[in-house]
Amino acid sequence: MKTSKTANPAFGKFLDEKFVPMAARTKVVITVLLLLVPMVLFYFTYYQPKEKQIEQLESRRTTLSEELAEVKKRAADLAKFEKELAEAEELYQQAAVLLPKEKEIPQLLRDISALGRNANLDFLTFTPLADIPRDFYAEIPVTINVRGPYHNVGYFFDQVSKLERIVSVSNVRMSAPKREGSEMFLNSDCRLVTYRFTNVELPKEPKKK
Repeated sequence: MKTSKTANPAFGKFLDEKFVPMAARTKVVITVLLLLVPMVLFYFTYYQPKEKQIEQLESRRTTLSEELAEVKKRAADLAKFEKELAEAEELYQQAAVLLPKEKEIPQLLRDISALGRNANLDFLTFTPLADIPRDFYAEIPVTINVRGPYHNVGYFFDQVSKLERIVSVSNVRMSAPKREGSEMFLNSDCRLVTYRFTNVELPKEPKKK
């Protein structure tokens, strides 16, 4: 029986010589199968698992790249945050000087009293009043009544304004002028207000509907 032309003539001849002769179509099918089987086995046993592994590694690489970019961004912002923190700390220290804490208030009041005496003023009254709470600080009002020359009172107020602490002067009233020698003496009433740092925000009233 003459063998027809197959997909692989050498393989078809091998089949005719070693085994029973087969139809050409059967030889083609067997040849194709023998070629496909190793390819299929290779795909499912080696390529497909490796392909999944590669996909997982690619996904992991993408995730790590994104995390690295985020870390670099945070590292770049760190210097900025540290600078802002240092500036905030400096502002806080400045505010602490301007707004003394509670334990420093008595000394501040003594300093104000000393300024009045240095200005040759006689303190008739010196009355600290109740604190007035505000957001993050409290006002500490003091009413004073002094007697002395007009220019000395002005000098006293000027020295008070030059204190490191914030001290405001208001409600100044002068009365009972009387000339003594070359100076005009008078009584001066005023309200001094200094401030104490509390770092407490006042509770807000609920908004009316």
